Amino acid sequence: MPTPIEFKAPFYPERFYHIVCKSIDRLFLFPEEKDYEVFLLRFRQFNAAFFELWSYCFLKNHTHHIVRIRSKQQIADAINELPQSSTTGKMKDFVTDQSNALLFDAMIERQMNSFLVSFANYHNNKYHRKGGLFQKPFRRNEIQDEAYLQQAIIYVNANAQKHQIVKEFKDYPHSSYRGIIANDYSFLQVNEVLDFFGGKDAFIQLHKSQVEYYYSANWPSSKLE
Repeated sequence: MPTPIEFKAPFYPERFYHIVCKSIDRLFLFPEEKDYEVFLLRFRQFNAAFFELWSYCFLKNHTHHIVRIRSKQQIADAINELPQSSTTGKMKDFVTDQSNALLFDAMIERQMNSFLVSFANYHNNKYHRKGGLFQKPFRRNEIQDEAYLQQAIIYVNANAQKHQIVKEFKDYPHSSYRGIIANDYSFLQVNEVLDFFGGKDAFIQLHKSQVEYYYSANWPSSKLE
């Protein structure tokens, strides 16, 4: 079944997106704990020059990411610092023509796809399987206002509770919630997220109140899951 057009939003600089990556046939993406760490490390390896990571949640057969695309200048500077062996044709084309929106979108999509292929190769080698691991294309929605952004971050951080994997979302080890509370700057835009929520206390309280409200009223299902 083709992916609806609203889940294939084009990437533009300095905008927010909700990205979801689903496995094929609901295959387990993370059979072992180490696999979660590898996934996050490779996400940073391939995408840190292009994305700011504001929220994530990794479940058994799909993952959520709230990202902000970096500015064109930040991305161009990062590309110029890469070794030639790591620079793709699309990166070189973008540095030459930074005004081309189609080229920008294609470059970002390629980076994300390269990350997914890298993790699939790791997974296949480790678990002795062949073939694709993720549904194509990966899904992404643009987040167009601050109210939606706040809800999306909370929704992602609480997703394990939504799927009844844990009783309390804050106990789930594979989301960004605990990292933000612990000021883990390794992968996350901690200061930016906390500033957006109005500080750590507000971040905690808004998560608590919104999750309690939505679950008592049945959290509206997300088409992105």
